[in-house]
Amino acid sequence: MSRIPANKLYALGWYNEGIAHLKINQFEEAMQFINTALDALPENPDFLIGKGDVYLSLGNYEEAYYYYRRATDNEPGNFRAWLNMGTALIRLENYTDALACYRQANTIKNHDGEVWLGIGICLLNLGETDEASNALKTAIRLKPNQPALWYHLGRIERDAEKALKLLMRGYGMDPDNIDILLEITRIYIQLGNQEEAGRILERAYELSPKNQRVVEMMEYYVLETTWNEVFDKPYGNNSENE
Repeated sequence: MSRIPANKLYALGWYNEGIAHLKINQFEEAMQFINTALDALPENPDFLIGKGDVYLSLGNYEEAYYYYRRATDNEPGNFRAWLNMGTALIRLENYTDALACYRQANTIKNHDGEVWLGIGICLLNLGETDEASNALKTAIRLKPNQPALWYHLGRIERDAEKALKLLMRGYGMDPDNIDILLEITRIYIQLGNQEEAGRILERAYELSPKNQRVVEMMEYYVLETTWNEVFDKPYGNNSENE
């Protein structure tokens, strides 16, 4: 945490309150508290990262990137800013710049499993298969209990049944992980299991109804299946009224 002037320590309380709301997916409340903290200290790197984290959770990756970039501009040695900026760039499918961010994070903190996971994902998407494999092995060795690790391993696995097993391992670690829930939904649709797909997607909707990726998966679900019972909700009702 960056040093905060004594006369503005109240901003830290607002920031901490915002992070507490973010952890339980209360995004509007999280943004309100973090914005209040930023009003007091507009260039505080940790507060900027916090705002980026809210945008990242909402699926607004360009805005997330903007705030992470501002954090690194204000504190070039901030490990978390480089790490999270890499994540935002992966979401934007800009793997070259994402890799540069992870490399920078790696110079600050070498033995970090999340960094090596990011490096592995980027290299894989850039066609550097051997290097990617080594990076992912390092990630597993350093931090095997990363839900994101099993999410990405599931995504790159071509066999749907094997992919589902990998994703379920991540799900067991973090059952409220939106990324994992959406990917499990996609796999169940691919396997023709509409009911399980709907059940998992319903959970994602309950956790984050305003998340753009959840909405997009709901649209995909409706297009790919006939079992619409999960959408007895505002989204489904709006679709019927169109």
